[in-house]
Amino acid sequence: MRSLQAKVTVLATMVTALLIGLAGLLMLVSQRAEITTQTADSSRVHYMCSSTQCVPLQKNATAATPGVLVRYASTEVRPALSLWPFSDSGETRSQQLGEGPHRNDEDARSIASQAQQQLNRSTLSLLGVLASITALVSVTVLAATSRVLRPVETMRAEVAEINEHNLTRRVPVPSSDNEITRLAATLNETLDRVHRSVEDTRRFVADASHELRSPLAALRAELEIALSHPHLADWPTVVKSALEDAERLQELTTDLLLLARLDADALDKQDTVDLTAVVQREVSRRAMVALEADDQVLVPGRRAQLSRLLGNLLDNAERHAGTAVIVRLRGGSSATLEVIDDGPGIPEADRERVFDRFTRLDEARTRAAGGAGLGLAIARRIATRHHGTLEATDAEGFRGVRFVATIPTGIPQPRKATALEQRMGDEVWQFLNGSIVPTHGHIPEPRPVPVPELDWDLIFGEHQPVHT
Repeated sequence: MRSLQAKVTVLATMVTALLIGLAGLLMLVSQRAEITTQTADSSRVHYMCSSTQCVPLQKNATAATPGVLVRYASTEVRPALSLWPFSDSGETRSQQLGEGPHRNDEDARSIASQAQQQLNRSTLSLLGVLASITALVSVTVLAATSRVLRPVETMRAEVAEINEHNLTRRVPVPSSDNEITRLAATLNETLDRVHRSVEDTRRFVADASHELRSPLAALRAELEIALSHPHLADWPTVVKSALEDAERLQELTTDLLLLARLDADALDKQDTVDLTAVVQREVSRRAMVALEADDQVLVPGRRAQLSRLLGNLLDNAERHAGTAVIVRLRGGSSATLEVIDDGPGIPEADRERVFDRFTRLDEARTRAAGGAGLGLAIARRIATRHHGTLEATDAEGFRGVRFVATIPTGIPQPRKATALEQRMGDEVWQFLNGSIVPTHGHIPEPRPVPVPELDWDLIFGEHQPVHT
């Protein structure tokens, strides 16, 4: 039995039958006691007895006195009635009680038989009424569940027709305000989220394919042209250009892999991260960046991802800044991280769109001016995974843009700001005892050693790279 309607109907019928059966049984017991009492009362005969004989007393009739000394006595027939409605009334047993003369067995059986027949008729009538009530309850429950579950069946049929090709279809929402209406509204909201997710995935795949196709096409064209004229090709230039395309492909695939992991991996394992140390280390690697930060701002999360968030914001700021980039970090119930640049700024209509994947404004669509349009999308995704936010607003005091990231801490933070420090290239570093120590006292990670220029003469002989 898989139908919920049938299960509810059967359950309601069984419960109703049980309750009505118990009530009917009590009624039958009461009816049997009443019939037994009535039979005994109707069969009772009163006598006036002397020492030698008994004379029956009749209502409104004169009776001869059987003697000088008389006494009164009575006799009644009390049947032993059965509740089984199909029992044989002729086999009903009875008992004669009283001090008067007993009736003959034939009369007693006749009285008991009539009482049993009366009880049988009452029992059958009551069973019929109870069966009718149970059937009426079953039909009512069946009709009610059918009416209640009809919208659910309609929604089920509608959802069954939805697939990846028609995600715009929605289930009908009943006009009444009840659980079914809320279920339909929730289903539609879920379908909306699924639709947006599928559309985002399709757009993501299309944009990723487009972004991957461009460097691949350029790389293939350069190699095909060089191979078609191997003696005329400037091989160092060809290899250098191919290496640049390969690096761009590597960066793009790395960002795509990171986005996929951020979407799929749950942030269930968190550490206590000193966000101040992360910011100081990231800022120390860059030029023309001013830092103002509270001491020891602690947040729960993953250190590498928070470093990537700030790194992407600084990459974007350095790409568009004119002369200055400012980083501010404040603690409290939520850590507030600001990255401000004095660049051309972002129009208010585009401040939310810049966080979409593969979104680049018109002035940043060239390979030299902008990347693949994934940096800000990754930064916001990291902030969201840390239960925070990332927004773009107007810069304070000058033309530009300010990115504000908030990360919940849950820990009261001290508010002791350090002085504003300006770092211009390597001038802020001091070489003490052979170690690189910044003026603010924080020892950063060693910088990677720059890769030396290739000796093209050893590789290609007389061919030299052409610098454009």
